[in-house]
Amino acid sequence: MTDGIAWLDDELGREGYSLTMVKGITAEALAVHLGARPGTLIDPETAPGAVELFHGPGSSELPDWAMVGEAAGWAFALETPEAGHRDDRLAPGRDLRSRHTVVDILDTTMDPPSVTVTVDGETDWTLREYGTADASHPVSRRLITEAGFRAHPHGVFGDDASGVLRVLRVLGDHYGLTLPRAAVAEARLPHVFTEPRTLLHTEARCPSCGGTRMLPHGPRLVCVYYKVRDVPGYPPPGCPGEVTGAVRGEPNPKYGNAP
Repeated sequence: MTDGIAWLDDELGREGYSLTMVKGITAEALAVHLGARPGTLIDPETAPGAVELFHGPGSSELPDWAMVGEAAGWAFALETPEAGHRDDRLAPGRDLRSRHTVVDILDTTMDPPSVTVTVDGETDWTLREYGTADASHPVSRRLITEAGFRAHPHGVFGDDASGVLRVLRVLGDHYGLTLPRAAVAEARLPHVFTEPRTLLHTEARCPSCGGTRMLPHGPRLVCVYYKVRDVPGYPPPGCPGEVTGAVRGEPNPKYGNAP
């Protein structure tokens, strides 16, 4: 008997959460990929005051952090809903989905939870606004038979009455997902800061499309809409959508509040 993931809405749904689960890597490897420095995990089981630091008064002044662990062959990271939208997560070479099997669940509390599942670099199943366009997928079919969803010509849809719990139960059963409920609820898992220690400012427009959202990549800036070619994570020098000499950095002041 495992805890599954159906309990997430009960424990975390009120404040929202971002859950990233990656198959076949360690919790520390996932933390580093999300922005943490290697060797900086803080384990509340052995670090006095860690739970109070991350969850107590003044914790909102800390850099973004993740609570990480491993279960049933998956590494997982739980963060605030805002963490997954940081620009540094979008930079070239940082896309976990392109090389791994990944489950992303985002609950902002403003909209129904969204789900993206990528298997070996290919999108396998998604859920948006309680709807999925892939009516033939086993998860979609089970949502019809077990969670009150209905098939329509353009996809499979449910509503709030269908229940987040049943969606997460079916999703967890199909992909073999589980999380340790007590350890998550009591924050007894390693925590780690993932926000950049140096804030990089973009000071240029994309020479290709004119967009203003440029992502730092070493000494260069790469347009957020630019798709990396040839070598994943390493745009060829001088290509369209890239400029050099436009990155300005400054220390992240939130780390002044961290141990």
